[in-house]
Amino acid sequence: MIDTSNTMRVSGLASGMNTDEIVANLVKVQSARLNKMQQSKTLATWKTDAYRDVNKKVNDFYNSMKDLRLESTFNKKTSSSSNESIVSATVSGIPSMSSYEIKNVEQAKPPIAASVKFFGTDLDTNLNMTLSDLNVADDGGGKTSLTINNTTYEFNISDKLSTVLSVINSKKELFVSYSATEKSLTFTKDPAGAGDITIAGSTTLLKALKIQAGSTLDSYKNQTDISSVTGTNKVQAKMLINGLEFRSDTNTITYDGMTFEIKSSMAADDSLSVTTKSDTDAVFTSIKTFVDKYNELISDLNGKLTEKKYRDYPPLLDDQKKDMKDTDIKLWDEKAKSGLLAGDSTIQSFLTEMRNSLMTVVGDPSVSPNFKTLKSIGINFSSSYRDNGKLVLDEEKLKGFLKTNLEDVKKLFTTKDRNAAISKTTANDKDLHDFSGFGWRLYDRLNEAITQLGSIAGSLNSTVDTKSFMAKQIKSLDTNMYNEQDKINAYEQRLWKQFGAMEKALQQLNSQGSWLSQQLGM
Repeated sequence: MIDTSNTMRVSGLASGMNTDEIVANLVKVQSARLNKMQQSKTLATWKTDAYRDVNKKVNDFYNSMKDLRLESTFNKKTSSSSNESIVSATVSGIPSMSSYEIKNVEQAKPPIAASVKFFGTDLDTNLNMTLSDLNVADDGGGKTSLTINNTTYEFNISDKLSTVLSVINSKKELFVSYSATEKSLTFTKDPAGAGDITIAGSTTLLKALKIQAGSTLDSYKNQTDISSVTGTNKVQAKMLINGLEFRSDTNTITYDGMTFEIKSSMAADDSLSVTTKSDTDAVFTSIKTFVDKYNELISDLNGKLTEKKYRDYPPLLDDQKKDMKDTDIKLWDEKAKSGLLAGDSTIQSFLTEMRNSLMTVVGDPSVSPNFKTLKSIGINFSSSYRDNGKLVLDEEKLKGFLKTNLEDVKKLFTTKDRNAAISKTTANDKDLHDFSGFGWRLYDRLNEAITQLGSIAGSLNSTVDTKSFMAKQIKSLDTNMYNEQDKINAYEQRLWKQFGAMEKALQQLNSQGSWLSQQLGM
């Protein structure tokens, strides 16, 4: 019962009765109907969660097998190269050929920027010194200059060495950097590509920078304290695939649903081969996953259908929990929640229909007469009644058929009348059902089950559910509980009014008795 009154009352003064206890007990009896409603709401909430849990498991199974209806699942291929160190290949689409001859492989090379590095350039203590402090000569007007790749950079004699480096970098034609670790000054041409770096300028300025005039093409080569690189343009990757040349700015070339990765160049007279074949291992894994997930779902749902229901363990009320230990509450709740979906017709019907879908022969005439059932490829129903229709997979038999009869196995799962109306599914049209493969049958059946369970307890994607059957039931209970609570409050107020009137009458009677006693001298 919900306590709705905080009013301070003084009771039983005239009658000597424990009015509080009497009213509380009477209200408690009157609250029995409300308590039943509260327990019904708790059960409805638990049942909603149970349905949603089932829906989640059905959805998980749906996600694990939905691709079995698609031909692409069975068209997967794997590839191998005769020389992986030069070219590796992966299947990225649907190849039309089973082999590819590869020749004249050349790796792509990025552009290289022309650079020159001068070692032994210790500028640590000099970067903040001015050019005049470093004895740089005045070439006229208090200025000096440096020419790099036909671009002349002018500096004031009063400029610091750090300013010289900043001015060069500001042109964005060249980047110069100083490394205190290497004691080096590096000039790099920007952007990268074929080219040279030539440096010239005032002799005293070159001395102050501790560099020398010259060119990366000639004078900077083979010097002990200078390292230089002449710029080169990028080189495209090239290769012949079955005699046809392909080019790419990267070392990846895509052709005919294949992606070729160039790892190194090849001598002109050499060749290698890339071959493809059906990836039966991937197909086997997909089918085995379907069998395993199906069995998990069957076991779980049948467990819920046959779970024992303890009718002597209704949901506990808050008042009842106050006098119980946490461990006892947990044990009680476990029994109270047991059997929430026992014998549920929606789940039972779904399991029956799903099993029938897997037992019915595929009627499409294009499907081989020898491959019209799951049993024909090594998937059978368990003969033990305890398994409740679980599937048993003969792995070796299935692997054998995938190698010799992959096309027949594919049709067994993927066949469907593509001309059927969009409104028709294998779940609502028997002819389409019997005609179609097992992948489509399960796909449609699971979709329908997910929708049905959603209408009962709310969609898996909904955060606020107001339209499902259980949501409406809970809302109705809330309304009834609210009305019932109003009745209890009115009943309690009426009791207090009646007991108050009784106390007042007794008080008056006691006063009259005392007056009479005084008059009679008693």
